[in-house]
Amino acid sequence: MSKNTHATKVRLLGAQPSEAYPSGVHTTEVHSLEAHSEELRAAKFHPKTVHSVEDYDFSDGQHFFFDTNIWLYIYGPISFPDWRSDVYSRALKEIRDSEGSIYINCMIISEFINAFARIEFKQQSEFGKYKEFRNSPDFRHIAEDISHNLKKILKSTLTCDPDLVGIKLPEIMDTFEEGRYDFNDLVFAEICRAKDLIFVTHDRDFRDLGIEILTANERMLR
Repeated sequence: MSKNTHATKVRLLGAQPSEAYPSGVHTTEVHSLEAHSEELRAAKFHPKTVHSVEDYDFSDGQHFFFDTNIWLYIYGPISFPDWRSDVYSRALKEIRDSEGSIYINCMIISEFINAFARIEFKQQSEFGKYKEFRNSPDFRHIAEDISHNLKKILKSTLTCDPDLVGIKLPEIMDTFEEGRYDFNDLVFAEICRAKDLIFVTHDRDFRDLGIEILTANERMLR
């Protein structure tokens, strides 16, 4: 694709995805998640360790779940240098080098696509509404960039889409009613608890959800 038709550059940092997961071996693993309602309720009172991503010892064979914001720092659209992109790209490379596993699900994919597109929309000047931009011929180049980068992400990840039968949504909704948490965030935390995954994020909202976290956000490390 010619980049002359679209001014926004695409960030392609870290080792090539095929180094860890060669093309053709990206398999779909759908796991039923057992209910963790008691842990979900108790999580706010039993926070787990928050690690600095810059000092972390990436041991062999660890399992991780990347938040949407991490994928955007590594593979999202860029308009200016961002230190977080470099930090999390190095972490991605270290996980690959240690033969660790990185999981993803359809909710993360959907958030990545939508956030990428809206970031691009905010950089435009000729469209007043997002829907106009989304339906315009100009969006074709954006869609190609999104698809290109998402395919790279998929080559480096394993899927773990939750079986909703295995998740007690009423208990999650009880926590959601408190008005403090995003629904998707609660599901991501539940996935990490169920599969014993280390959650990589830059978002402070996850700090008291009772999961192990890896971050470069200094405010979470205090």
